[in-house]
Amino acid sequence: MKQNSNLLRAGLGIVILFVLPYVVNAAVQIEIFSPPNKVWVTEKRIFLTGTVSGEVKKIEIKGVKVVSPRGKIIPDAGAFGAIIELKKGLNRLKISADGVSIKYEIFYLSPKEQKKGTKPPKGFKHFFVHKDPELISCKECHSFRRGKYNFKRNVPAQANCTTGNCHATQGKAPFVHGPVGAKVCIACHSPHGSFNELELSKTGQDLCFSCHQAKKEEFAKEIVHVPVEEGCIDCHDPHQSNMRFQLKGDGKTISSLCFNCHEKEMFTQKHMHGPVATGDCIACHSPHASDYKALLMAPPEKGQVCFECHQDRKEDFTMKFVHDPAQEDCSQCHDPHSSPYRFQLIKQKEKLCATCHQELTPEIFTAMNEKYPHKPVKNGDCVACHRPHSSNYELLLANDLTTLCFNCHVDLGDYIKESKFKHGPVQTGDCIACHNVHGSQYVSLLVKYFPPKFYIDYKPENYDLCFACHNKDIARNKLTNVLTNFRDGEFNLHYLHVHRKKGRTCIACHDPHASNQAKHIRYEVPFGAWAYPISFKKTPTGGTCIVGCHAPKSYDRLRPVFWKPPTQ
Repeated sequence: MKQNSNLLRAGLGIVILFVLPYVVNAAVQIEIFSPPNKVWVTEKRIFLTGTVSGEVKKIEIKGVKVVSPRGKIIPDAGAFGAIIELKKGLNRLKISADGVSIKYEIFYLSPKEQKKGTKPPKGFKHFFVHKDPELISCKECHSFRRGKYNFKRNVPAQANCTTGNCHATQGKAPFVHGPVGAKVCIACHSPHGSFNELELSKTGQDLCFSCHQAKKEEFAKEIVHVPVEEGCIDCHDPHQSNMRFQLKGDGKTISSLCFNCHEKEMFTQKHMHGPVATGDCIACHSPHASDYKALLMAPPEKGQVCFECHQDRKEDFTMKFVHDPAQEDCSQCHDPHSSPYRFQLIKQKEKLCATCHQELTPEIFTAMNEKYPHKPVKNGDCVACHRPHSSNYELLLANDLTTLCFNCHVDLGDYIKESKFKHGPVQTGDCIACHNVHGSQYVSLLVKYFPPKFYIDYKPENYDLCFACHNKDIARNKLTNVLTNFRDGEFNLHYLHVHRKKGRTCIACHDPHASNQAKHIRYEVPFGAWAYPISFKKTPTGGTCIVGCHAPKSYDRLRPVFWKPPTQ
């Protein structure tokens, strides 16, 4: 604002609060309103104003040159003024009226002398005055009724500051401050001078609150914007601007103002928040003060500030199970301004989840780095299975486990739905009983080892997966009448198939998911490039198996077909 220091033509006649009365006797009293006593100024010519009581015909000023009025200084209803010219250094003035006089001291220190290092006398305060003052009547700015001035009441007189060669460009922009538009410059600037730069009648917020009192309550909130604390003119031009509210932007977007202080780079990355992209920072932030951090319009907790706009997404955050970051603060995952990543994520999606879950669930990240990762995990696409905000299913799954898996494994899902007999975990929708959904060191994401081959030598550890649920003695005991119903008399037919050199694995006969044959016996046996059909017919006490790998065979638990019990 230094460029506007010549905004006013001093001599518009407003009364300043810097009044130093000098009383000599009861009959005549002389008071100087401006400038105060013992001040230093940088202008050679200044406007001296005051009042005198009693029937005084003229005022005399000695010690300085009186430029205007020429001749006598005649009081007007007790008020008087004069343009005086100071000499370099200390000026001792004597102001007299009808034998009564007061003494005044003013120090003139030009900018040139300041550069030389000249200092004003101790105790002298810097008083700012307008350059090239003009002598005018007090009636232009002060109420005058019944032959008396009321210096406590000012008339909003129009100034001639924006005419001629002084401030001719002021008031020409699209958006003009009210007092500038009305040419009432004295609303902010004192024409008599001030202890404040630019002859401001007050400084900082106090000046603005002279009119904008309603803002005072707003500025009293807990978090105050730094420019507001320092004074409004960091953001608002006090005279005019190309933007509404006289903002110091480019006239197009509010963000152009914000970028005067805030680094533009953090707001202009590839994926921008809608309000940021349109330069509408105040969609989320209060420009002056707020009760919430970062000057937010609403609390960030539980996404309250986000729901000011994203009401359509509120349901996504209020399901049975809520992701902790979504419950706490959206900015834990999303950059509210801009980001190189879609949805303004603060990191690549796979790295973002790892930020928390690598510590919270280390076993998952161990699985993700195993030999066989689940395809969505390999692609870093956690949201293929999990909802990021909330879900009605545990672990924030996007659906129940069966439906979720069959969204990708469509053919398997159709096959299972069409099958009459289902494996226990499949029946209950518990895919993770057998599969590690993130990754595994075993083929098909199995949670434990299972031999992928058709033939394998019998070892109990080769069947860790199946024996996690099934009794491992089913393949270890040759004779039994309780472990399994797949027996001829007491001869255990599981033992016959599995417990041998070149034993058959479980999936040689059973489909691990489902089948339309009892005991989810598969329709065909994979064998190299071939597939042999299986037909299994169950009876109340046994069954018959017709398969390409051996002749049709039957078994019966009560009347053994081929097993001969040992003789006593």
